[in-house]
Amino acid sequence: MSALSAPSPRVLVIDDTPSIHQDFHRLLSVDEGDASFAELRGSLFGTPPPRPKGYCFEVDSAFQGEEGLKRVGAAVKEGRPYALAFVDVRMPPGMDGVETTERLWREDPDLQVVLCSAYTDYSWEQVVQRLGINQRLLILHKPFKSMEVRQMAHGLAEKWELLRRDRKRLAELEQANAQLRRETEERMRLELQLARAQKLEALGRLAVGLAHEVNNPLSFIISNLNHVQRELKVLAVPRAEESVEELQESCHDALQGCARIQRLVQDVRGFSRGRSVPAAPVALEPVLEDALAMANLAQVPGLRLEWELGPVPPILADEHGLGQVFLNLIINALHAVASGPAVPRIRVATGLHADGRVWVEVQDNGHGIAPENLGRIFEPFFTTKPPGVGTGLGLFICHGLISGFGGELSVESQPGRGATFRVLLPAAPAVQDEAPSSAVA
Repeated sequence: MSALSAPSPRVLVIDDTPSIHQDFHRLLSVDEGDASFAELRGSLFGTPPPRPKGYCFEVDSAFQGEEGLKRVGAAVKEGRPYALAFVDVRMPPGMDGVETTERLWREDPDLQVVLCSAYTDYSWEQVVQRLGINQRLLILHKPFKSMEVRQMAHGLAEKWELLRRDRKRLAELEQANAQLRRETEERMRLELQLARAQKLEALGRLAVGLAHEVNNPLSFIISNLNHVQRELKVLAVPRAEESVEELQESCHDALQGCARIQRLVQDVRGFSRGRSVPAAPVALEPVLEDALAMANLAQVPGLRLEWELGPVPPILADEHGLGQVFLNLIINALHAVASGPAVPRIRVATGLHADGRVWVEVQDNGHGIAPENLGRIFEPFFTTKPPGVGTGLGLFICHGLISGFGGELSVESQPGRGATFRVLLPAAPAVQDEAPSSAVA
């Protein structure tokens, strides 16, 4: 595209005097005949057309304010806005130039305006009162000189072009800034994932060490206790029958404790390897009842238990892992209400989420969780309990188990208003009963 064929700044003249329009066209419009001749000469002789001196304007006319408003509105919709408008102040019978300018800026805030008048209809103070002190506005008194018109047109067109260029550059910078912000957020997310992966790796090493250091001697203890239990049955004599039964009962309790430790070690080891047991359909209510039975609710006198189980389908999980999660959540709730409210309360509820997943909530009215700790509550080895009471692994393992089942574990809490742990789990696929095949004899 040659310089002459580049889009010219558009100028709108709004004046009720036809001769004024002829003057503006003569002063500002490009001579199309000269332009075509220059391009033709360039194409014939292979020489570039002469560089135009300044802008070559595209000039349009409107004879009343309303007509000018329509032209400006249409130009904005077409994406070819006017750079500037010369507006006569007195245009009977329509609205005057000041009101026209005021409404033109509602259509196109970037439009540069020159108010033209041979009269003193408005003082400068009155113009400022109506339009404000505005850098888009100049005043031109009639009769005007051609040099003044050309100078104003070129200056305002240059200013309009710079304004649009700056606005485009600002939009590009805002876009680049938004892109940079998204990349920064993505980097922070990846760094957080990396930190979690490193913690998981650390827990994996811990699990391997735990399995090696605890599981082997534990197996040795279990084997020997089984042997003692069997021998006590053989050695039982009538005189010492009560003593033998006590020893057998002690061995039984010790074996149960060892089995629990062994299961815990297996859980931690299984967690480090991912989900160790394939998920299967599990009914929630028995699992929750078992967790409640093992949690020893009697340790909190006056505890009010709210049991609100809605009808839910079986969920897809491992029953033992799920029981470990709920037991942990209920025990944490017991610890929260043990020294808090006058009427300690724990609520266990289930329901069906709108997306088809099953939710389980364990809620307490205890002391709540401080905001600065909410983001760390599922981190490994993080605990707010006194030393020796918690290891900081319970909620971390719960989160890992639920994630392994394809679910979500979240918490909401405010200091002094308790906490609500919410588990979301996928429902197990419905089992289709096989219809007996019909045979026709």
